[in-house]
Amino acid sequence: SDLLQKAGPPAAAKPTTPPPTRVGKMMVSEKIPLEERTVGVVHRDAAKMCPGYTLFSAGPETYLIDEDGRCVHQWRSKRNVFASYLLPNGHLLRDGSEAIEAPGFAAGGAAGFLEEVTWDNELVWEHSLTPYSSVLSHHDLHPMPNGNVLVHCWERKSREEAMAAGRRPDLIPDGEVWDEQILEVKPNGKGGADLVWKWCVWDHLVQDYDPKKYNYGNVAENPQLLDINYCVPGGKDGARNRDTVKGSGKGDAKGDGKGPPPGKTGEKDWLHVNCFAYDEKHDEIILVANCNSELMFIDHSTTTEEAASHKGGKHGRGGDILFRFGNAQVARRGSRMNQVLFCPHNASWIEGPEGARHILLFNNGRAPDRHWSSVEEYRLPFTPGTGYEESYTAKGTPTKVWFHGPPNGRQGSFYCTHISGAQRLPNGNTLVNMGPQAILFEVTPDQEEVWRYINPVMQVEGAAAYVRQGDFRTTGRFSLFIAKRYHPEDPCFKDEKGEPRKLIPFRYLEV
Repeated sequence: SDLLQKAGPPAAAKPTTPPPTRVGKMMVSEKIPLEERTVGVVHRDAAKMCPGYTLFSAGPETYLIDEDGRCVHQWRSKRNVFASYLLPNGHLLRDGSEAIEAPGFAAGGAAGFLEEVTWDNELVWEHSLTPYSSVLSHHDLHPMPNGNVLVHCWERKSREEAMAAGRRPDLIPDGEVWDEQILEVKPNGKGGADLVWKWCVWDHLVQDYDPKKYNYGNVAENPQLLDINYCVPGGKDGARNRDTVKGSGKGDAKGDGKGPPPGKTGEKDWLHVNCFAYDEKHDEIILVANCNSELMFIDHSTTTEEAASHKGGKHGRGGDILFRFGNAQVARRGSRMNQVLFCPHNASWIEGPEGARHILLFNNGRAPDRHWSSVEEYRLPFTPGTGYEESYTAKGTPTKVWFHGPPNGRQGSFYCTHISGAQRLPNGNTLVNMGPQAILFEVTPDQEEVWRYINPVMQVEGAAAYVRQGDFRTTGRFSLFIAKRYHPEDPCFKDEKGEPRKLIPFRYLEV
């Protein structure tokens, strides 16, 4: 699969005719017009949508559906799955939740396990990041072209370790702070995987609280480093809803119960890096720091030793931040009025016109002042041979070249408090995942919606339940973290002999 997606509107895709299905009680939707459906595919313009199969996971199940929402393949895991990807050979790479074994990491996106299975769900290799008492993988993972896998994880740092790095004592309310790390593991051919590369936030911190510490300095003069004492007021809750900073709800000093409970400034999961993306051509990684509302770009061409330093790699800067953007306050290079990203998710690299470097991301927004979400495409201030312009300067400001998602109150506006994402498709359309609502839709470059899917799978602990066609979703958890569309000609749809796999629809997920 192409990890570097193309930008811009190419020729329109040819409409595809869905293959016949096996008739049965799980095929009720087939007889119901799109406009009368309540779940599953409720809108489809075959002439304008991008053909392909959509992959998503809900609970322990991973589904591959066609353009009408019919399931053509399904994988079942022993664990709840957060992120899953098809590999070029048709195998499935997925994570797995070990949250029950890791109570010390009680936070959204906790995983701990990753594995590769065949098309027929047979184990190829597995890997656990242990001990769960001190380290845990979370949220996302990415297959690399060389067969290795990038995964990110938390590592617990004690109060003493945090203070040794210059953290202010009043910003350690949980008694610990979590480091964010990116690991690269290589399948070893023995049923497991070995660590071959590592990068840690902890090696690239700066602070101006304690002049006796090794990393004393001003972040405004050192934008290549991260200020360990920049903590968004109210933590994750405050980043997503500014009303929690006021503390007007239950559990605060006022206790009038009229608003949400107050967030926790300096909470242990202070960055909440929720996803990352790899650019093979330039050998770089984007990290999305949800709490800071910021994207950070780092060099992957380093060795592990260089990644822990400030020298080395093709940029000569080791593991320091090459470029950052989204919230100038984090680097003290602007005010809240300069903030353009709000709790973002799912950034990805795409290639713009004439090879320009673009990124696509889901800008979640926040309540109550930026109460809408949008999908945005930016051209990066990057020049081949010289690299990035300096972050948070006039020349170092990415240019927005496309977006979808009008402000609150306008027609077509939508809002997702967390998770969510977007994918640029081969025909130039964009697939959007409204994560909390578990609604997928596809829009053209002109922002015309040409496909919409309402997920009918409710996640129950260790199982899945399905909404009946004709009924509406009411209560329950239907959220989706990642959804990805694969073109019918993707290599993953050919077997070991190079023959096309038989993708025969056998059921709709709605019953």
